[in-house]
Amino acid sequence: MDVTTAIQKRRSIRKYKDKEIPKELLMQILESARLAPSGANRQPWQLVVVTDAKKRKALVPVCKDQKFVGECSAFIAGIDDPVQKWARVDIAIALEHIALVAEEKGLGTCWIGAFDQEKLRDALGVPPGLVVTAGMTLGYPDEAPEARTRKTMSELVHWESYS
Repeated sequence: MDVTTAIQKRRSIRKYKDKEIPKELLMQILESARLAPSGANRQPWQLVVVTDAKKRKALVPVCKDQKFVGECSAFIAGIDDPVQKWARVDIAIALEHIALVAEEKGLGTCWIGAFDQEKLRDALGVPPGLVVTAGMTLGYPDEAPEARTRKTMSELVHWESYS
């Protein structure tokens, strides 16, 4: 699958099959994040990958009771160092690499932005000074959502200046 097809096919998946991701496949997907570009190649981020079913289920109330957080095969937390100027952008790039490679490999993802920062930091053992920027569920889709409508190009793109 080429990248354009992966972008066109990718959907937010909120229903997953009860199926473990083979370690080799999970490592291939995580490798795509490692290769993501970052400002000055600092890579000012880290990932916490939760595959243990009990631990994932314990994250459900921390993630605003989003049930599928406990039903996915892996929960990935993107951790950044807010002292680094482009850290939030860099972790977003890395997580989107994961989303696109997951699509290519037949897995689904969903970005998680609704969570209690302090409780998630505590649950994942994130050191003081670092923050959880975003989470992502990963697993084998048990749904095939239709594409949602998008704004037109003219509503989103301005040429030469905003006005």
